[in-house]
Amino acid sequence: MRKFRRLVPILSLALCTSLGMTYTVSAQDIDRERAYKNERISVRISNEPLSTIIERVAAQAKVKIYLQGVTLIGIDRPTTVNENDKTLDEILRELLKGQNVRLRYEIGRTIYVEPADEEDGEFAMMPVQGIVRGSDAPEGLIGATVVITDGSGNSTGMGCVTNADGKFSINVPRKQSIKVSFIGYKSKSVQILKPETALEITLNANTVDMDQVVVTGISKRSKSSFTGNYVTVKGDELRRVSPTNILRGLQFYDPSFRIVENNQTGSDPNAQMDFRIRGDQSLGINTEASSMDLMLDNVSSRPNVPLFVLNGFTVPISRILSLDPERVESITILKDAAATAIYGSNAANGVIVVETKVAPDGALSVSYSGNFTVQAPDLTDYNLCNAEEKLELEWMAGIYSPTNNTEMNLYNRYKRNVLAGVNTYWLSQPLRTAFIQNHSLTAAGGTDVFRYTLGVNAGFTPGVMKGSSNNNKSVNLNMSYTKNRIVVGADITLTETQGENSPYGNFSSYTEANPYYQIRNAEGEYDKILDTKGLGAGYANQSIYNPLYNSQFNARNETNNLNITAQLNAEYMLLNNLRLTAQLSYMRGMARTEAFSPAGMTRFDQVQDLTQRGAYDKSTGELTSWSSNLGINYNLQINKHLISLFGNWTVNEDTNNQVSMSATGYPDEHMDDFIFGFETSNRPTGTEETSRAMGLTGQFSYSYDNKYSFDFNVRADMSSRFGEDNRMEPFWSAGVRWNAYREKWLEGRLSNLVFRASYGVTGSQNYDPYQAIEFYTFSNSMKPYQSFNVLGALLQGLNNSSLGWSKTGNLSLAVDLGFWRNRVNMTFNYYNNITREMLVNFDLAPSTGFASQMLNAGELQNRGFDASLNVIAFQDLRRQLYWTIGVNANRNKNKIRKISNELQALNEEQLASEDAPLPMYQEGQSTTTLFTVPSLGIDPSSGQEVYLKRNGEKTFKWDPVDKVPVGDTNPKVSGAINSSLNWQDFSFSVNMTYRYGGITYNSTLVDKLENRNVAFNTDRRALTNRWLKPGDVARYKALDRQGSETPQSSRFIMDDNELNLASIAVGYRFRDDQFAFLRKCSIQALNLNFTTSDLVRWSTVKMERGLDYPFARSYTMSLSIIFK
Repeated sequence: MRKFRRLVPILSLALCTSLGMTYTVSAQDIDRERAYKNERISVRISNEPLSTIIERVAAQAKVKIYLQGVTLIGIDRPTTVNENDKTLDEILRELLKGQNVRLRYEIGRTIYVEPADEEDGEFAMMPVQGIVRGSDAPEGLIGATVVITDGSGNSTGMGCVTNADGKFSINVPRKQSIKVSFIGYKSKSVQILKPETALEITLNANTVDMDQVVVTGISKRSKSSFTGNYVTVKGDELRRVSPTNILRGLQFYDPSFRIVENNQTGSDPNAQMDFRIRGDQSLGINTEASSMDLMLDNVSSRPNVPLFVLNGFTVPISRILSLDPERVESITILKDAAATAIYGSNAANGVIVVETKVAPDGALSVSYSGNFTVQAPDLTDYNLCNAEEKLELEWMAGIYSPTNNTEMNLYNRYKRNVLAGVNTYWLSQPLRTAFIQNHSLTAAGGTDVFRYTLGVNAGFTPGVMKGSSNNNKSVNLNMSYTKNRIVVGADITLTETQGENSPYGNFSSYTEANPYYQIRNAEGEYDKILDTKGLGAGYANQSIYNPLYNSQFNARNETNNLNITAQLNAEYMLLNNLRLTAQLSYMRGMARTEAFSPAGMTRFDQVQDLTQRGAYDKSTGELTSWSSNLGINYNLQINKHLISLFGNWTVNEDTNNQVSMSATGYPDEHMDDFIFGFETSNRPTGTEETSRAMGLTGQFSYSYDNKYSFDFNVRADMSSRFGEDNRMEPFWSAGVRWNAYREKWLEGRLSNLVFRASYGVTGSQNYDPYQAIEFYTFSNSMKPYQSFNVLGALLQGLNNSSLGWSKTGNLSLAVDLGFWRNRVNMTFNYYNNITREMLVNFDLAPSTGFASQMLNAGELQNRGFDASLNVIAFQDLRRQLYWTIGVNANRNKNKIRKISNELQALNEEQLASEDAPLPMYQEGQSTTTLFTVPSLGIDPSSGQEVYLKRNGEKTFKWDPVDKVPVGDTNPKVSGAINSSLNWQDFSFSVNMTYRYGGITYNSTLVDKLENRNVAFNTDRRALTNRWLKPGDVARYKALDRQGSETPQSSRFIMDDNELNLASIAVGYRFRDDQFAFLRKCSIQALNLNFTTSDLVRWSTVKMERGLDYPFARSYTMSLSIIFK
């Protein structure tokens, strides 16, 4: 025993020594095991998500990479890596530069990516661990992307990827969701309500990744193989820059999309916007459609309006404008034949596809969104004389003779008003600052099996002219049910829109009243006639009406529109790569317009009979539309080959009718209903129209190795709008695409390089039906023939049985370029569109007994380019700080290639016009070319205008024969400039639009300076640069008391260049993990944004804008709340 005790220290020392030697050997072995991090490899990958790049680096280096509870920023955003002969550690550190992570290398060639330090401010973060499997891959999917989404289902750009076992580990804020996606499988969202240690997610096989598709309306195409030209903008981005009208925001993202400004209607809330995509594809001038026509979607007066598609169905533009902006998920603009050929005869003007949100997975989620807008009239382009200046102008015109006591008494009366401080600004009298509201409340939720969304919306839009407004209310219910391979969905929407026009009349009438008149008389009432103004000896007196007089009566001018829309859709997956779809849509619309004018209004001054004073006009209309789609989609992938086939059969019918009635005899303004009229002025009139169409679409797509792609589309259309021999017409397109950045010799050197080319033929149907057939009316013929007792009918129009389809050939060439890890991206698209056999309404000779006939006549060409440049000028991933700059431009050259003999007659009428220049149709010229008589200015000796004849001679006589093209109203280049700054939850953006190189005829200037009677107020420029005596070098003629009726000439043609500060937006997102008061209120997130529109405008033309209704500036505060 004693010997054993003496051996213990010796054995312990030997054991410790042995253990120490063992530890040293093991550490050396471990270091050798970890030496793989210094192995050198070369990695060149272009335009792939960060998650894919991490997976490919791991495969190339033969390592396993595990993300342990980290959230990578930009996990689903494409990037580029080009590293040559560098260590694995150097490559990974460069790839994860700016991320809050550290790398831990372990034996077995295993790398752990862990948080570098604890992040501040995290609240209720749920650790989530799980595995992602495929329906046909139960062992786990390697490299699946797991992204955190916010309460509205949008990607936050932060997430992780699954490891070699298909497992992942991530921290997620409570009640937010994760979205899991993998190539070849349908993405899936899961809401996180509690910590998860063994979450299992199974993805169903799907050949096309729905998160990487182009939504073309009736089909979805893979972005990487789509040959068409398109622009897709998220609804959130549009709402940020234009919260009250998302279509207006499209101009900042696509240079070819242009809003046509209407100088007459200005900011009238009841006026419908007009749009263009790549210029005019048809001849003809837009005419002012009635309220009923717009509500019933009669687009014949607007032949160049693009086609609008909502959730796969063609809809009227009014349906898009009344859509709750909060419901919009994305808008896609399809521009060339490869993209639009599936819509055949309706696609010549381009297609705008609107997709609405679908309900997210998870428990019930309630959100509120509200917009509060202050709208102020914009009168910066009005430069009228004040009281003193106007009286001085009248003196200069010779109205007041110092030797005529009567005239001097009038002058002194006005002068006393001026000295007393009377200086009425009449323009402000019918105007107000408008307060606009829009409220949306949405409840959504569900599971993988059943999803639902219920939304209500109410918008109140008073206009800046008193008494004008446009209010709308809508309810929407959306449901979807998924069971195994079957998906069934339904969408029901009820929308009501009520509009009221201002009782204050046209805004232009307020520019006539002189500022030295008082608004009310001594009794505080409105005088009907402000003054019966004398213009001097030899001139008739001029009555000047008070423009406010009619506003005191109980006049009414209102519209009402009610729409009910129901949509059903079904999808059945026969196989993983074979899908059947069916859709059915039904819409019922009812419209009404009423206009009541009491007897006391000035329009009845000359009517002595009380039973004829006062008028009531009333119109009612109905629209019924149904449409059905039946489609089949097949995808086959064999190694690197991908073949897609798509077929679709579409049938639709549109029926609308309207009835108009008018009555007179309302001596009392309280008799404000149609039934109180003394008599109807004529028999009710109206129309009823029905049009039917059927289309069969086929689509073939082929892609090899995601590098080379080919598309071919063909569509056969039938329409009742054409003659029996021309009712069916084929339309087609073909396109190719080369993803050059995927070539091995280029991969990694450029982030993106894509070449696209396409050609195809599309058509247009934007005109009235029944142009090809004879139809009759009983109007004005309700009398029996004398020979026998029957009623007669009259031929309503001269039909054209040979009327055929208008066809547009579309050639498109494009290149997309990106470098600096996708921080610089450029796109250039060249297009050449030629429309043949255009549909033109030709004026007929009076001897025919008919006004016009629709003809196929001529060719029109639109050629130009779209270009865009987007740069991430600065980014800091760790601080989430980004500064981006974007510039885009469009140039469109329009030219008439050929016109028929019939169209030559139109030129004669336009040529003879003395008013503002009208478009003329001449081969080789644009439809927007201005033809006018060249002017050499004012002759100093006589004060007359000198014109230049066609033969080069000078003359004082204006002759329409001397009209020549002087320029194009279409700008040489137009587009937008935008810049945005984002720092974590803060955002700031500035958006500007511009146009350069066009001309315009300043009609308001010539009307105010030379054509206006001196009895009315006028522009300040009337006081300067006028011819007064022989020898004066002046720009404007001498003052003419009654107006000189100056004919149009090049003297008032001006360069039209403009820069508009269209939008400034500032926003912040308040999150519950940072603000305790949100948690107390059970609010998950609160978004607050402030947006201005049309704040400042710089233009080379000083011309009055908003003649019937003024333009306005808007200041909007937007609030969005997502409740827990």
